Amino acid sequence: MSETNEPNLPKRVVRTITLTEDDLNMLDEIERVLSKTGQRVKTDSKLIRAAINVASRVLHGKSYDVNEIAEKVVREDGRSLSKLIAKKKP
Repeated sequence: MSETNEPNLPKRVVRTITLTEDDLNMLDEIERVLSKTGQRVKTDSKLIRAAINVASRVLHGKSYDVNEIAEKVVREDGRSLSKLIAKKKP
């Protein structure tokens, strides 16, 4: 699926990050919270994006809804979207 077919998806940038064991434990906690919403937010990239969204809103004094963030992260994930499109094809 080319990026031109997905105009509403954000541009993806690949970066290498280093996480500590504490970071990974916090990601596990985020996964547990998000799994209660019924969203499939299990990959590290989705979890990190959800955490970034929450942190950004907190830093700017904005309220946030965990379910709304989970839905946004899943909706914007290219792999999730391509799986959904593949399931819809006859």
